[in-house]
Amino acid sequence: MAGGSAMAGGSAMAGGTATAGGTAMAGGSAMAGGTAMGGGMAGGGTASTGGVGTFIRVGFYNQYLAAGPDGSMHLTFLDGAAERAYYAHCDVRCGDPASWSPVLLKSNTQLGLATVGPYGIGVDSTGRVHILLSGVTTSGQSANALVYATCSSACGNVASWTFLDVSSVSSGHNAVLTERPFMVEPSGRVSFFTSDPGVYFACTSGCTTLSNWSANVSLNNGVLHAAVDGTGVTHVLLRGGTTAANERILKYARCASNCTVPASWQISNLGFLHNANDYSASLTATASGRVFIAYNQGVITVSTSENQKMMVNSCAGANCLDLNTWSSISLGVLNEGVEGAWLEASDEGVALASVSQFDLNLRGCERDCHLAASWVAGVVADSATAMNAALPPDMGTRCSGTSQSASWWPSLPAVGVSSRGVVVVHNPYAIVKCPQDTNPFRVPPIGRVISTF
Repeated sequence: MAGGSAMAGGSAMAGGTATAGGTAMAGGSAMAGGTAMGGGMAGGGTASTGGVGTFIRVGFYNQYLAAGPDGSMHLTFLDGAAERAYYAHCDVRCGDPASWSPVLLKSNTQLGLATVGPYGIGVDSTGRVHILLSGVTTSGQSANALVYATCSSACGNVASWTFLDVSSVSSGHNAVLTERPFMVEPSGRVSFFTSDPGVYFACTSGCTTLSNWSANVSLNNGVLHAAVDGTGVTHVLLRGGTTAANERILKYARCASNCTVPASWQISNLGFLHNANDYSASLTATASGRVFIAYNQGVITVSTSENQKMMVNSCAGANCLDLNTWSSISLGVLNEGVEGAWLEASDEGVALASVSQFDLNLRGCERDCHLAASWVAGVVADSATAMNAALPPDMGTRCSGTSQSASWWPSLPAVGVSSRGVVVVHNPYAIVKCPQDTNPFRVPPIGRVISTF
């Protein structure tokens, strides 16, 4: 396997503020199809249409982006203690939170859940928006664990949305602990996975009618990411258990057609070994069908030359179930991606956002992205320095303005790529040390948005 990647078998607050400072995306790669990763941000962080902004929403989390056919960007996220799920849309100046105008879709109280959050968003070729909501049910309850939400127009008004509880199609499941399980195809076909045991829900059309949904397949693994490529093949990244040395295994599954039939699914016998956070891994697939998986290897006992490196593994074709056929490259610095990495394909191009300590980096590749030489060197899309200047990390704490030390840390980016440009959203958290405290404490996350348009 090129590049030395290791494998193993294994068991199966409301509103926001626009801020400048510190972001330099100029000089980046141009994505295929005319989407520029570079040129939208001048050094210093603000351009005439793009920019950098802060969503001052405590508990900002589970953020997902999707491009519409008109090139505009759609966003869903939660805030509070997993209490409220929102939808937002932006045409221009997407680095300014005021351009998004979030609308509350559902709260956990409305759904009778202990928690609620979005688990994906997609926009089909007609411009219809689709979102998956899920959460933890209260004792003795099974309703609203999986809610499909959709809107065709005027989506900034919650009255324009239709909500359907699909939990009864296969009861006892939710999407909690998945990372990106929701898929929307240009035709409007919708599908998604639950968490372990990875039940596959699918609807081809008329998805506001419960009888049009099916859930006949279970992969019997914890699902992390799923994506449908431009040829219609579905690719899935799975938690595949651990080795005897307690190293984690990432497995790969695929279905070429008839995916509501269990026999259509195949899972790799081998898995990629790593010893970092499962939630930091990512998967995407291009229009032609090439699949990419990114993760930080951490420290494992084989292929030690790649320890602590961020790996980008890739394959195309039916032979991808044999992980020995995958190519492998490493990008970035040691420990890059441990606190979050996100791959996003556009045509044959791929964008990669990844966290490296105090920096959020963005890289791009137009084509042949399985080759290291095709990737443009990463640029710093956001940084602790810029975030600290935009909003004091100790604001609202018991030592507001008097902390001994305080800093924001970038975390868990999501990327959207459209014909207009690139948008990155992440949820930085702060570490604050008050003079009266022995130990520092962690402040809940807020939101940051970086846009080239």
